Amino acid sequence: MPNDLETLLNTLSAGLMMAEPDNLAPLGAMLDGLESMAARADLPPALVTQAGRSVALVKHIIMRETDFENGCKKLSQGLQKMMRGLQEGNVISPEPPPVSETAPLAAASTENAAPEQAESAPETADSVPEDCRDLLVKFANSQTAVLEDFEAYVLELDKGNPAARDAIKRILHTWKGEFGVLSLQRYAKFVHEIEENLEKGALASDNLFKLKDLLADRFIRFAGKSVVSISEQDRLSVLSGPQQHAAVNEEKTAPAAAEQPTHPDKKADSAAAVSQIAPSDPSLVGDFVVEARDHLHAAETQLLGLETDPANRENIDTIFRAWHTIKGVAGFLSLSQIQGLAHSMENTMDLVRKGERALTPQSIDMLLQANDCLKAFITELEHTTAGEPFSAPDNFNEIMESLRRPPEPGVVAASPKKVGEILVDEKVVSPLQVQQAIARQEAGDKRKIGEILIEDQKVPARSVADALARQSAGRAGNGVEETIRVPVNRIDQLVDTIGEAVIAQSMIYADKAIKSIEDQALHAKVEHAAMIMHSIQEMAMSLRMVSIKSTFQKMARLARDLGKKFDRDIDFITEGEDTELDKSVVENIGDPLIHMIRNSIDHGVETRQERAQSGKPPKAIVKLRAFHRAGSIFIEVIDDGKGLDKDAILQKAVSRGLCKENQNLTEQEIFQFIFLPGFSTAKVVTDVSGRGVGMDVVRRNIEALRGSVEITSAVGKGTAFSIRLPLTLAIVDGMVVRSGSDKYIIPTLAIMESLKATAEQVQSVMGKGKMISVRGDLITLVHLGAVLQRTGENWDIANGIVMIVEDMLGKKIGMFLDEIIGQQQVVIKSLGDGMHDIPGVTGGAIMSDGTVSLILDVGGIVKMAGEARKTSASEFMGGEVKKAA
Repeated sequence: MPNDLETLLNTLSAGLMMAEPDNLAPLGAMLDGLESMAARADLPPALVTQAGRSVALVKHIIMRETDFENGCKKLSQGLQKMMRGLQEGNVISPEPPPVSETAPLAAASTENAAPEQAESAPETADSVPEDCRDLLVKFANSQTAVLEDFEAYVLELDKGNPAARDAIKRILHTWKGEFGVLSLQRYAKFVHEIEENLEKGALASDNLFKLKDLLADRFIRFAGKSVVSISEQDRLSVLSGPQQHAAVNEEKTAPAAAEQPTHPDKKADSAAAVSQIAPSDPSLVGDFVVEARDHLHAAETQLLGLETDPANRENIDTIFRAWHTIKGVAGFLSLSQIQGLAHSMENTMDLVRKGERALTPQSIDMLLQANDCLKAFITELEHTTAGEPFSAPDNFNEIMESLRRPPEPGVVAASPKKVGEILVDEKVVSPLQVQQAIARQEAGDKRKIGEILIEDQKVPARSVADALARQSAGRAGNGVEETIRVPVNRIDQLVDTIGEAVIAQSMIYADKAIKSIEDQALHAKVEHAAMIMHSIQEMAMSLRMVSIKSTFQKMARLARDLGKKFDRDIDFITEGEDTELDKSVVENIGDPLIHMIRNSIDHGVETRQERAQSGKPPKAIVKLRAFHRAGSIFIEVIDDGKGLDKDAILQKAVSRGLCKENQNLTEQEIFQFIFLPGFSTAKVVTDVSGRGVGMDVVRRNIEALRGSVEITSAVGKGTAFSIRLPLTLAIVDGMVVRSGSDKYIIPTLAIMESLKATAEQVQSVMGKGKMISVRGDLITLVHLGAVLQRTGENWDIANGIVMIVEDMLGKKIGMFLDEIIGQQQVVIKSLGDGMHDIPGVTGGAIMSDGTVSLILDVGGIVKMAGEARKTSASEFMGGEVKKAA
């Protein structure tokens, strides 16, 4: 026997020398010899163990999980150790590392003790050899997904799925082998005992759940290079009956119970279960709520995508992972109903992944409803953490029942290519060779296709590794950018602090003492510091910038549901989803978009019959798009519907006394009437729109965001709403102007033009108000200082400037002021609780000289000017009446 082994070891060593990073075939050839040694019962246990480690190491090298150079070096050391042991004729026993506080793995070993002594050891650490430490950590880190699959199979076993038992046995068998290779013999023996009990039918689901929890804890320790052996107490805790561990079983049988609809009478029990968690682990529950909402939003988005592309593998996998993650965390927190619902949804999507269930419009509707039910559960959970009672959504039982129904016929999603198919496509192997490997698997060979082909020397190991990488890449889809979650208030504090730094820096630069210094090098340094500070400010502001994609995706769901509700065939198109703007803008633009899309689908888009009569395609187009232009964000809602009836709007405005019948109004001024409270031309009021409320909300919210909206419409062709918004609400681009001794900031979005007026352009109206003629148009002219009650009306036209501004409703006025100082970006500051709601003022800004300038609200100025004109007109008419009397 020694001669044969020496010959084999020499052959293996020679094969190792032939291996190259680009040619791993020699390593594949070594596997047969090493596995034959590891399987021989007539060899010393230490030699078998070392051969088993070498087998695992070779596989890791082939699969690119271990660095080639380091892996080959360790493999060579292992072969030399086996050869040396054979030559010396003694038992090869890896020397245990010395016990050290800094090396938890190197604890005293009891592996070689007698079985009786080993069993009596209450809790002692196994010895993991030096050359297996990296393998142990990699093994532990790779087990998270395996544990999740194990738990899923146990739940399936609980429901009577016979295939689940075989899947569980495969995982147990793999664990047993891995533990043996890593010299964790107690774990291997323990798992073998579990395997035998499962085969005899002596284990319940509760026992398997206990095993999963125990191994999850141990894998965490392994990943930290700390190994604690299996004690008798551990063994009994897993193998004991339900009566000894009722508390554990109560938690672990929750998923199975959740599979059966919870009766409404038992909602109080669920509330008690949740309320026990929330006070003790509020941070865990809070994190779960945040993460779950992100996952549910992603799942909803991908479900909508599956309506048009039901075979999209990337979407299907994303949805599956989202629900799988929610199920796992909910189980950890003992949220049985949430876990049960997520598990049922995951099972349905798993059948789709395997090509065993169809994705029809009806099934997608059902899954969307289930996703909404999960959202409702998460909202209830969030309320529970605040002390409110917990209750399941009303449709919970109905959703659970619908998820259990047999699948309906339809188009089945395509599955990704298998490794054998990829190798055939690449012409690395022939279809016959793959079929032969499959036949061996069907005959009982438990190895994977790639392993069989490598070991039969039909294909290089590198080709199999490349095929696996391509398969994994196809499943994973595009990479996800790593992110870090930071509370919003910290970002706000950072932005405020940097804003203060910018102000301080500008004050230093504007200081007369600095300006009086003639040292050009100093001025260059100050300019450089200013440039850096400006860059820091822009980067800080970018932290608040988020994509509008999530808002657009919510609108897609809304359009879909409304289209079905009103029997409209809608093709909802989104463009510019990756456009970024301030987080507060994104949060507040949602409501206006909801109302605009509702009105577009309910009133703007015609029915199928109406579109057919007008010669339009049966499918209406509703487009939502966003884009940057001129330092602003534009969001447009466009439809190809019937368009706005300008005459009907004008007639309604006249009937309500909003304007005179013969008043000469532009098209834009007429369209702006629809934004007034209670204004509606709808002949039928629905539960969605028609009450004249929604568009008023649109205007108020957009005004609060310092934005504007324009309407373009053509009868019979469609309507376009264009919203213009600032990039951020923390900084405003403004024009600094002076009126008297006061400086003001006027947002550049509201400025139409500035001009040097002549006396001929300015006209008086009845000796009271003034108008200015600009290219034939008469525009109301106001004195800025007088409107703000800071100065008198000093109309020195020759030495002043007229700035034409426009409010949200398209009303223009000319503001007379003394000087335009220049354009500047300023950080908006609140004026405090004692100075809020000041007409015509939206905030303040600290200027470079340390003074505070007011940021003007153009809409408020226009309104104040209109009220002043009305007062002047009434006083004038009153005076005329008195004279007549």
